[in-house]
Amino acid sequence: MEMKKMSLNFDLVIFDFDGVLVDSETMGCQVWSDVFARHGMNVPAKDIMDKYTGKTGTLICSLIEQEYGYHVPDGLLEEVNETTERVMSKELETVPGVLETLPLLPLRFCIASGSRPKRLNLCLDVTGLRQFFPSETVFSSHFVKNGKPAPDLFLYAAEKMGVSAQRCLVVEDSVSGVVAGKAAGMTVFGFLGGSHSTPERGIHLKENGADLLFDDFYRLPMLLENQPSSR
Repeated sequence: MEMKKMSLNFDLVIFDFDGVLVDSETMGCQVWSDVFARHGMNVPAKDIMDKYTGKTGTLICSLIEQEYGYHVPDGLLEEVNETTERVMSKELETVPGVLETLPLLPLRFCIASGSRPKRLNLCLDVTGLRQFFPSETVFSSHFVKNGKPAPDLFLYAAEKMGVSAQRCLVVEDSVSGVVAGKAAGMTVFGFLGGSHSTPERGIHLKENGADLLFDDFYRLPMLLENQPSSR
């Protein structure tokens, strides 16, 4: 009976990746800051965390140029990507509860991430998440024209999974992801279970449209059961 009730609310859960399924945001932001420093640019990891999480690497570079007045040299983004992949291949872990909870979800799910496909695939293999996410359920912003906070990626994922936007639930940890999910016409849960999450982040997620906040991945099946869709 519970499974039927849950399936009536949503047909698909769309997970962001970094900060939701894998505890990577602190690690990734530090890599960005370190690479900027190598090129003489002072961009603290906290600023990257507060302003740019959830955005594509190309957009981050553009915003750094606009907001800090730096010239981001050619090849820096590739350096960030390669360094991130090297670090994460050795140190990345899933968010607590993810591996135990995913098998309990009685509806389909997929990933919609700003990360490039190469890193997504590496991280899925390293963390053991590949068993839950075959390639046809993993979507990168590199597949669409505009990354988050535009709704393109979420709409693309829903289309590929054969589900209407109104029947999708997005789980996001970033403001840009929440904005993108709401712009796509989807219900959005703001997730605060990563090591980078703070009460302030929760306030920002709520202010930007998150329908609900939670900080324990183990609670997701219960929340799905009790939350109506946005129809």
